[in-house]
Amino acid sequence: MHTIEHDIERPDRRIVDAFEEVPSTIVSDVTGNVGLTMDAGMKPAGDDVEMAGTAVTVKAAPGDNLIIHKAITMAEPGDVLVIDCDGYTDVGHVGELMCGTCKANGLAGLVIDGGYRDSRELAEMDFPVYGRGVNPQGPLKQDPGSVNVTISVGGVSVDPGDILVGDDDGIAVIPGDGAERVLDLAREKMDAEDATREAIQSGEYLLDLKGYDKLLDDLEVVGPEDSIQ
Repeated sequence: MHTIEHDIERPDRRIVDAFEEVPSTIVSDVTGNVGLTMDAGMKPAGDDVEMAGTAVTVKAAPGDNLIIHKAITMAEPGDVLVIDCDGYTDVGHVGELMCGTCKANGLAGLVIDGGYRDSRELAEMDFPVYGRGVNPQGPLKQDPGSVNVTISVGGVSVDPGDILVGDDDGIAVIPGDGAERVLDLAREKMDAEDATREAIQSGEYLLDLKGYDKLLDDLEVVGPEDSIQ
């Protein structure tokens, strides 16, 4: 069963734009670190990456990019193309020309759980691209796929209209219907971290500031004398 859905509900653009100032680490922290941060295998093609945009999702057959070409024409400025290729890295599903088309049409980035190619050109393109691996082999164009359905990328379930925040550390996903709440929590945490940063610069320890010593008190700490002889 293959589906192409043209109409998706996107969060308020002002909320999406506001996430451009929020690191992926902050988003991951305030969403609870449970199932909304992509795994470490999803790496940026270049350095100094910053990305925030709304997901247009693609389910592509491993080794085939026909449906990806179609999805590029459906995405709007500010969208991130998020592609599920089942983690297949034996071909490069996208490369310089496809990503260049995305950039020229105002997309905010491309994330593919699969292989890509033209890694040097992508690293120099000033367009955020994340993928599972690099392979020079070109893909087929013979299998259909789906656009704007629920997919799994980097171990995270992604729906059309979700917000993706990416940087050099990785990618965090924000459900579209909870974006405003996450933004409020992110701003509160950044303010709190500013205060903590000032404290540690004056020589204080996070162990004391955060009360972590109380956690240690609750643990059963053992020494060499407790080891099995």
